[in-house]
Amino acid sequence: MKPLLATTHLDSHRLLEHYYLKGFFEDAQRLEEYLFVELHAKDPYKPDYIFKNAMADFTKGKSLGALTLDSFKELSQMLEFRGERAYVKSASFARWQEIILTVSPLAIISYAIYEKSGASFRIESSALIASIFNKSALPSPYEPQLDAMIARERLNEMHMHLNGATEADIVWHDALNRPNAFYNHLAKSFAKSNVTEQYLQIGAIEQADIFRLLTIARQLRDTMVRVMFDGHTCTHRFTRDSYDIGATLYYASHIHPMREATQVDFTHAWQYESLFLIKAFEHLQSTQNIHFSHLLHYYLLIYAFFQKILVQQKMQVGFDQFQKITENEVRELTEEQYHLRYRQLHGMYDTSLEVLEGRFAPKEDLQKSHKLLKAIRDGYDKNEKSFKLLLVPHFIKLRDNRNPKNIITFRDLALRLKNKKSLEMLLETIKHPKYKELVVGFDAAANELHASPEAFAPIFRKLRFLGYSNFTYHAGEDYIHLLSGLRMVYEAVEFLDMSTGNRIGHATALGIDPKLWIQRLYESKLTIKKGEWLDNLIFAYELLQNHSAYYGHLGKLESDIFRYFQEIYNPQKAPNIHQIIASWRARKYDPFVTLRWRDPSLFEEFEIQELCVFNRLDETTKGLYEQYHTGECIERANTMIQVAPDHAPFTEKLLRDMQNIMIEHLNTKNIAIETLPTSNVRISYYKRYDEHHLWRWLGLENYREGDPMPTVVVGSDDTGIFMTNLRNEYAHIYQTLCKSKNQQVALHTIKQLNKNGKAFTFQQ
Repeated sequence: MKPLLATTHLDSHRLLEHYYLKGFFEDAQRLEEYLFVELHAKDPYKPDYIFKNAMADFTKGKSLGALTLDSFKELSQMLEFRGERAYVKSASFARWQEIILTVSPLAIISYAIYEKSGASFRIESSALIASIFNKSALPSPYEPQLDAMIARERLNEMHMHLNGATEADIVWHDALNRPNAFYNHLAKSFAKSNVTEQYLQIGAIEQADIFRLLTIARQLRDTMVRVMFDGHTCTHRFTRDSYDIGATLYYASHIHPMREATQVDFTHAWQYESLFLIKAFEHLQSTQNIHFSHLLHYYLLIYAFFQKILVQQKMQVGFDQFQKITENEVRELTEEQYHLRYRQLHGMYDTSLEVLEGRFAPKEDLQKSHKLLKAIRDGYDKNEKSFKLLLVPHFIKLRDNRNPKNIITFRDLALRLKNKKSLEMLLETIKHPKYKELVVGFDAAANELHASPEAFAPIFRKLRFLGYSNFTYHAGEDYIHLLSGLRMVYEAVEFLDMSTGNRIGHATALGIDPKLWIQRLYESKLTIKKGEWLDNLIFAYELLQNHSAYYGHLGKLESDIFRYFQEIYNPQKAPNIHQIIASWRARKYDPFVTLRWRDPSLFEEFEIQELCVFNRLDETTKGLYEQYHTGECIERANTMIQVAPDHAPFTEKLLRDMQNIMIEHLNTKNIAIETLPTSNVRISYYKRYDEHHLWRWLGLENYREGDPMPTVVVGSDDTGIFMTNLRNEYAHIYQTLCKSKNQQVALHTIKQLNKNGKAFTFQQ
């Protein structure tokens, strides 16, 4: 309970709102009332006395300053030092991963440095700061065997998006040091309703308040520096309505005010921030000044709120929650440049990376495309290049927002046009010798509920036609029904013509225990589009028809398929089941060409080939394909229905069997799965790392005799959004296996995963 109390004291949104709207707390009891309400909201399934007794023991009549120091002291107990390096204690790593979602790891480590340097005159805090925060603020646990393996063999990063990678502590300082430039980016998010939802989910503070809070944070920090170094006396309360938005800072600095106040020479702003926090802890300890205590606490709460909008929280389940973070523009100013991200990826310790496959979204404009690739390459050239940089452009999935009544062309028109234009500009850009060797593969990312593989199939298959062979695709990560996730993986493999050496990103749907998935839905019925459910039934029939053990299910599936097919397509002559399946599989073909919205030119060999293959289909299949793209059909397909997670015949057993058939399908084609543990724990239905499906895939937990095991490689996804890095992803895997098995099994597994990564890394 103490870590929860400490975390809540430092990240409470209710306390922040009080400071911002009403000012400082006049008495400790009022603050404790707010603290209790916040604690209860975080864990509402406990009686009041659990929290109140713990609070009484934790607070014990302490001053606000003492509570702040004790909170950091409690959280810093999870850390240990080995020389001039900070590590997370092995037993605390899983809990640490949750705490740093809201409380800055730099701030917690800074308190640990404060205590360590205060315990001995031989230890200089500035030396520890320079050593620990040279590249990153994310520590790892010290695991000698794992660390030795990483140092010896190094790791290949198989799945990391370059945007969304920057650690929150770095973004915080850019926002404070360049508030106007930051606001210009932030303002772009004001019209995005899903971003507004993100703020409303946290509390009453809105997007427009961010600029005010950052301005207040700048003034709070400047004031505290003046108090500490000049003996300045301040009684200002810095509420929303009582601060001077245009006030000049006394310690004006484009890096950090501590650079002006001290003679210490650091390289980075976050190093000065650590020094500032250490000096603030020292001042608080020596004076216990109530006004200074309020200033520091207010500053830390703003810091925590800023981190909440940068980092996916434990309660933010699903890809939609993740996407709100990617669209809120908070990282945009920092991520105009790339060199700090590459530096950050070296980690706190010796470089752990051998290869980084960085993902980025291609542009539709040639000039912007060149500018983007130049920025990515220039940022890499500024670093020590201790790892090899490879690039994998990811095309972005976008929702077709047209009213079906207005559709006279075909599905996903805007996305298909965007894909074609982006591909054209990308291929033109990578003709440049500086970029040609960098781009080694292709991907499609973002919310798979917004677009299916069929919208990307023409450009992926065209790339293969042009001689490219390295492909991956985000699929089975988030889904309304588990069947939908399984189908997305199947469609990605089949529609994109994926083959040996290719990879699927996430594929959580192939691993999550169906029993766990059903339980976590809490007996909810799922609201799903009728067309999506029909597609799931067609996919299930296709998957099961070649396995005699499931012939008993085919009659039920066929009956449901024909019922929904009649309601959506209303055909004059009923097709047979094989024609329905063939029309579904035909969706991989380009409707620009197949529906004759554009005739292939003599120089478009791929499109000529596409049309020839499509024309060989029987007339009924082609007719169903054409009808699928009509507005009338889309409108009927978009009608919502409700299905139970275990809707007959899809029992837990059958869903698990279908997962196994899909894994066998990938294994037959020698396609690997990119697993991203922290990302999956945050986005999927998991609460803990030991629930993750990786253990099943490795044949170690929740494994049943005869279950196939896929080839698995490891990535970190969005390192900044998930507060992780590849070293820490391997550490989570290693520690979980040490607990459930033993060190020998854990190390053997880690080595095999690393070997898989090296084997499946994309190369030219």
